[in-house]
Amino acid sequence: MSTATMPAVSGTCPAVRAPRTVLLVDDHRIFTDVLAFALDAQPDLRCVAVANSAREGLAKAAAYDFDVAIVDLHLPDAGGLAVVEELRAIRPAALLVVLTGHPRADLAAAAHRAGADAFLAKDDALHAVLGVLRGAPPPSPRRRLADTAGPQLTPREHEVLASLASGADARTISHDLGLSMHTVRDYIKTILAKFGVHTQHAAVVAAIESGLVTAGKRHP
Repeated sequence: MSTATMPAVSGTCPAVRAPRTVLLVDDHRIFTDVLAFALDAQPDLRCVAVANSAREGLAKAAAYDFDVAIVDLHLPDAGGLAVVEELRAIRPAALLVVLTGHPRADLAAAAHRAGADAFLAKDDALHAVLGVLRGAPPPSPRRRLADTAGPQLTPREHEVLASLASGADARTISHDLGLSMHTVRDYIKTILAKFGVHTQHAAVVAAIESGLVTAGKRHP
């Protein structure tokens, strides 16, 4: 009975690359749960820790090895940029990503000065984060602002929108601007249509995010 000779195996097996480890620091628990789940679903990524405050984030940064940290710009106990500065000192080689609901160019500049590698909008967080982690250039906040600058409003529509953002209702706007209630309601309907939304709150949020108005209390 002859014994078959196994062919010699040449070369070496390619090394399996370990997933990149991610630390999430954000106080919105549902958001972090969803993002952590989505990151863990990627074969090359693994969420190793989630923190819901700056203090907790820095404690977990000291306790866990991480290749990437994703940090919310606004945290309940400190600003996200202060956390980024600390994380850069703790782990100089880590990729640091800041998330925000308001992707303004000035905030992006401040984030980069603090040591962030990318400054991304929360509304497209997973797609943008995955792109950055895999080498794509981060989207420019200036380009994003140009793309989301909002609809063209007439001067009167802008007045009505600014009043809504200050907390005024239709009756108050009618009194302040010397317009009939019917006219004010028509302006509001037009504003909602231009923003493509169905509520005054949604129109105000969109206008604030695009820089058309600022939120604030009315002065007597």
